[in-house]
Amino acid sequence: MPQTIQLLNRALEKQTLSAWARAFDISPSTITNARSRGRLSPTLAGNFAIKLGEDATKWIAIAALEAEPESTYKTALLSEITLL
Repeated sequence: MPQTIQLLNRALEKQTLSAWARAFDISPSTITNARSRGRLSPTLAGNFAIKLGEDATKWIAIAALEAEPESTYKTALLSEITLL
């Protein structure tokens, strides 16, 4: 499954962290904290996807799944859907 940190890394290849923070009207620490956690929030993932011309719905779903704790329900869901 793709990871939102991959989306963030692609975004940072296009613009600096500070430029993205200005574009989204957020603190640069918001992006830094997401990078430290290794995942984006669904909101940030969706907005980065839009700016990069990617499917925002897909990236929001990936971010939501990343935030969920591991469980049998999460595993079952992941085995049933394709997010590639």
